[in-house]
Amino acid sequence: MERLPIRLSQASGVPFYRQIEDQLGGLIRSGRLPPQSRLPSYRELAPQLLVSLITVRRAYADLEAAGLIACRQGQGTFVADDIDSSRRQALAEARELLDVAVTRARQLGLGKDALRTWVDRLLEHDLDSAGSQKGQAHGRE
Repeated sequence: MERLPIRLSQASGVPFYRQIEDQLGGLIRSGRLPPQSRLPSYRELAPQLLVSLITVRRAYADLEAAGLIACRQGQGTFVADDIDSSRRQALAEARELLDVAVTRARQLGLGKDALRTWVDRLLEHDLDSAGSQKGQAHGRE
């Protein structure tokens, strides 16, 4: 089975289970892991990422509760068939968060141009961070 492109960082301050959940959820929502794709078992993924079985189990449980994966007794863990509702929910949550942030920024006196500049900087920083974390990653590809 091909290794998942998950990289964990101790420096982020985010618990490992949450990093796994966020990154795996992103791979699923983006379509990089299509429906019915088989995922590594807890026992396969934990040593790859240098974390405990409990850490992977918690991330998988949260992803299953979100409807992104399905654990089938005796068969393995798979990307769920219907992730569209989860994808819609994630987009709705992101829109709501952005709406609150933009509203508050405008209340603080920031105009459209300043907001665009800050959003562009944030997006660029996110891309730069993703590239620089490859060398600092806790887990390995």
